[in-house]
Amino acid sequence: MKKTFAINIVLLLGLNLFVKAIYLLGIDRQFQLVLGTTDYGLYYKLLNFTLLFQFINDFGIQNYTNRYVSQNRANIENNFNQLIGLKIILSFLYTICIVLIILVFDYEKIQIALILHLVFNQILISAVFFIRSVISGLGYYKTDSFFSILDRVLLIVFGALILWYPELKQYLSIQGFVWIQTVSIGCCLVLALCFLLFKGIRINWPTFHFMQLKPIIKACIPFSLIFLFSTIYNKLDVLLIGKWLENGDEQAGIYAASMRIFEASSMVSLAFGSLLLAMFSVLYKDEEKLTELLKMALNLLFAFTIALVMSSCFYAKEIMNLLYNQNNNYWEFIFCLVMLSFLPASLNYIFGALFQAIHKERQLFLFYMLAGIISFILNVYLIKSLQLIGVAYVTVITHSFLFGIQIIYLQQKQIIHLKSIFWLKMIFLMLMAYCVSSLLKSNIDDWRIGMSLSLVGILFLAILLKMIDLRDFIRLKSEVQSF
Repeated sequence: MKKTFAINIVLLLGLNLFVKAIYLLGIDRQFQLVLGTTDYGLYYKLLNFTLLFQFINDFGIQNYTNRYVSQNRANIENNFNQLIGLKIILSFLYTICIVLIILVFDYEKIQIALILHLVFNQILISAVFFIRSVISGLGYYKTDSFFSILDRVLLIVFGALILWYPELKQYLSIQGFVWIQTVSIGCCLVLALCFLLFKGIRINWPTFHFMQLKPIIKACIPFSLIFLFSTIYNKLDVLLIGKWLENGDEQAGIYAASMRIFEASSMVSLAFGSLLLAMFSVLYKDEEKLTELLKMALNLLFAFTIALVMSSCFYAKEIMNLLYNQNNNYWEFIFCLVMLSFLPASLNYIFGALFQAIHKERQLFLFYMLAGIISFILNVYLIKSLQLIGVAYVTVITHSFLFGIQIIYLQQKQIIHLKSIFWLKMIFLMLMAYCVSSLLKSNIDDWRIGMSLSLVGILFLAILLKMIDLRDFIRLKSEVQSF
């Protein structure tokens, strides 16, 4: 049967949302509840520390490869083994950088062991993303969808065994949690490599010739800078929380709890953006079709995002009580702010994919750099006065700024043409979503029924406004495949 974009979207949104929600809200959350907010906060802080330097490990190769393979499918093997060689070098440099920082800041032995293990996991994750970028670039979108959830499926299985199988209780620790991540990601990497071999992609001994790698490195620099500054404005706040706030590990744990639904939902947006990067790369010379695909993608993701955000904010207290047995205004307010920031953050994944596909990495890097600077300055100013609430405010401001400046640039440069009616529909849906959620919250006592009706009702409104129409995706995907 002929592939269609509609099928790919159902796979991406449906499977990613289902599997990754089970992992984050089930397994990951349960580890935090069992091990305690403080211990989990330490893990979350150290994890974000390793992510802060992940730009060295990734160096933009994932996005470069996705775009390069999409536009040069017949010549993939020319650069593939060189890219593998570059990945090995970057992973080594990433590890050395982390080790040097550990030595300078004199971490405790138990923290050093955990950091180094997390570094190894980040190397495995980066390798999986690299192989997936090749798979997606070759047009195997459904296979990429499968590998995007495989590691989480394995984590659910292994995590459930440790949490609820009595004979494995001895491994119930942060170290055990990190180990099951290692095994799951490793299995995913091996299977992804086997898929490429099955499809006839020859994987030879990696090459390390600098003159051959030089043009690739040069092309990847904008991607790496984008990765760096996106990490700064997304992850630096957790490190500042741990360093500057009293009971920093506990506060980091509270922030991690508030971010959990954000991160679960972001995985869907990220997977959506990765798929669109390959498709935007094919259409980047056709302005009309590029704009059409962008409009449909924004409409679809906005509809799902606003439904989630409104429902989460109106039922924040009930969600926090259900997930963490916390029934206080502090947790509730932080969660609301974090979920409000998800509205622009979710759509930013689409714009990030578009800018990279149309070779506007320099502009995207500048926008991310500004966002990183704004985030750092505001966090320095607000953390000490408003503490964790200040961090949440900064998250909303930073993501909203990035969303706005990207739209302004695209419209002013006439790269895309989104008419006023497009934005008015979004604003109208947002207002109606607020009214629907407010009405249901006031009139339905059972919050589970009210929240479910809120989600369904908002999506139904989006369909009535013709913001969700899979027939357009089916038609456009057929045209993309003909390129």
